[in-house]
Amino acid sequence: MNTNILLQSVNGKQLNTAKSQTIKNFSIDTRTLQKGDAFLCLVTEKADGHDYIKEAISKKASCILVQKEVECKTRIPIILVKDTYDALFQIASYYKKKYNPLTIAITGSSGKTTTKEMLSLILSTKYKVLKTEKNNNNHLGVPLTLTKLSPVYDIALIEMGMNHKGEISKLSNLVKPSVGIITSIGTSHIGYLKSKRNIFKAKMEITDGIEDGILLVNGDDPYLKKVRNTKQYEVIKCGYNSTYHLIPYYVKETLDGLSFSLYYEKRQYHFFVPVIGKHFLNDIMLSIEMGILLGIKMEDMMKVLEKYKPLDKRMNVIQKLDFTIIDDCYNANLEAFKGVLHVIKPLPKKKILIVGDMLELGKYSIKYHKKLGKEIKKVNAEENILVGKETKHIKLKNSHHFFSNEEAIAYLKTVPKKDTLILIKGSRGIHLEEIRNSLEE
Repeated sequence: MNTNILLQSVNGKQLNTAKSQTIKNFSIDTRTLQKGDAFLCLVTEKADGHDYIKEAISKKASCILVQKEVECKTRIPIILVKDTYDALFQIASYYKKKYNPLTIAITGSSGKTTTKEMLSLILSTKYKVLKTEKNNNNHLGVPLTLTKLSPVYDIALIEMGMNHKGEISKLSNLVKPSVGIITSIGTSHIGYLKSKRNIFKAKMEITDGIEDGILLVNGDDPYLKKVRNTKQYEVIKCGYNSTYHLIPYYVKETLDGLSFSLYYEKRQYHFFVPVIGKHFLNDIMLSIEMGILLGIKMEDMMKVLEKYKPLDKRMNVIQKLDFTIIDDCYNANLEAFKGVLHVIKPLPKKKILIVGDMLELGKYSIKYHKKLGKEIKKVNAEENILVGKETKHIKLKNSHHFFSNEEAIAYLKTVPKKDTLILIKGSRGIHLEEIRNSLEE
């Protein structure tokens, strides 16, 4: 794309007489802006992109999109639009329509990033795949991902997150997926959406942009198993139900990973995936089912899934000299906690649980933290170290509560750790990686 085409796609007005330039990428942050990138001056509660125009010019941006009249002497085209955020969506839509790859959209209360990463590995055995990087799954990350489309990509794999009603609908209508995948309906963001039924409705917004496509869902989920075919999409379900296409057998979970078997086209296949916990099985099954739909050989899926590497802060096993850490401090909800506690409960090791707040639960916070306390009690750990404002509602005999990571770190220095298994899990906003880092020193 060049700035002349950009002008047309955003219905903009050029404020100076600078010549058209070729645009390499699009940026909303001058800290990461590279020479030749177009810079969009977004206005948010935290910052006004217009304050960074001089920096964008000094870094040799190819053009600058503004939503305010500005005056600056530069040979870089300055383009005025009504709203730079809307312009970002218009640019993303231009790229999607121009290249129009097969597009798969993924959402869910938990497991969406893991499913995206596993599916990317599987599909990359046969196709060139563009995926949302890390957790760039919101109203900025999704359109910025689409601007990276080019003729080389066969598939766009787009993760969609949300906090409020209507957010996924807007993203789905932008992306217009051929396939929608929903991993789970849990308690994440229930503080905003008030009930699991509302969370279900919000996740189902992923179908708003689907026309004559497929909705692939976790059929073991109480809400998703009730989804039926519509004129817009055909529903495919994965899980343990005997009526489903693929059913996992002989499931075994250890600290090394998850193993299971599948029967497919009169043959048995044995899988091993280095993730901890049976709760990952639905994410794996969704990925395999999608791979089958797109013609990936079962043998190829077995090979790449065996090499899967857990994402940072997500159920990573860190083996120290005298003890083992399970680092799962990226995020937390009740369902995910149950999954990992189920795994470590039967292990013949002394256990230390470091538990941080589950955030965004609103008025349900006390209720769900008390429920979590009951699950923790079943593990019978030697130490339960609770961190944050909300975990104070968890009442256990062998527990110590701290409001800060610093206090918890100081206490941990006095706790014997030899031959123990230490689980660290909490919501991202609690920053339990600080405690993990102290244990790794």
